[in-house]
Amino acid sequence: MYQLRSPDPALAPYIESYWFVVPDPDPVDLRVDVFVDGRADLILNYGVPYTRRVIGGEAREHGSSNLDAQRLVPIRIEQRGRVHLVGVRFRLGGLGPFARAELRPWTGGTPPPAAVLGEGVTALEADLVGRDPDAAVPRLDAFFLARLQLDPGRAGFERALAALERSGGGADVAAIAAHAGASARQVDRWFARHVGIPPKTVGRILRFQGALRALMRDPGCPLSDVAADAGYFDQAHFVRDFRRMTGGVPRGYRGYYPPAGPADFAPNVVAFVQDGAPVAARG
Repeated sequence: MYQLRSPDPALAPYIESYWFVVPDPDPVDLRVDVFVDGRADLILNYGVPYTRRVIGGEAREHGSSNLDAQRLVPIRIEQRGRVHLVGVRFRLGGLGPFARAELRPWTGGTPPPAAVLGEGVTALEADLVGRDPDAAVPRLDAFFLARLQLDPGRAGFERALAALERSGGGADVAAIAAHAGASARQVDRWFARHVGIPPKTVGRILRFQGALRALMRDPGCPLSDVAADAGYFDQAHFVRDFRRMTGGVPRGYRGYYPPAGPADFAPNVVAFVQDGAPVAARG
């Protein structure tokens, strides 16, 4: 029911995966917990409306497709009935090459896809009606390859982001600016354009994600060691950050990591309630 497909290699630096929830003969009860990771998802909804709930906060029903833009809070997607979704999971900073303006205004929002990706996405949505995942992938590839455009600041942004990622989120703006050969002000503008989140916040997200992956890989590792290795001041700081970004506590995620998970795996929790145990997924 839940399926992943890889994009064209030329799109892989920007798009992590295409994901699909294909219709089932019987009504389903779907729940997806999405942790804070600074990434965005394009959600094309061909089924019943779904509820997007900020974990610990407000809920809103969505009956149509949207771009679930870069999030700073954990959310839960709940959908019951005939579930049929086509999704695009962008990498951190991966949405920027397909948008023609800075992403900062969309942070935390769920705009119509055309507002960010242009009117062509409406035709794409119509073209995917009735197609199975294997038939949908070439059409998704064609749309994003035609939309791909790297502006003059993209190379500098990628250098700055790479420096921040190598530091595990610990490098300050001055350090990543020096690596990119730019001013701190320019780096701030690059991040507003390509991520929609300031570098300092992206660093905090990277630090949390690194700690989460470590926790999931090694269920026996003490929380204090996980926190220290990720650069947290102390265990209490780690627990507070973890709660803000997942809505839960660290012990609930020990050992919860897919055996073949890639190094940059951004774990979320997908559960079909009637199936029992949830699964980890990249979409």
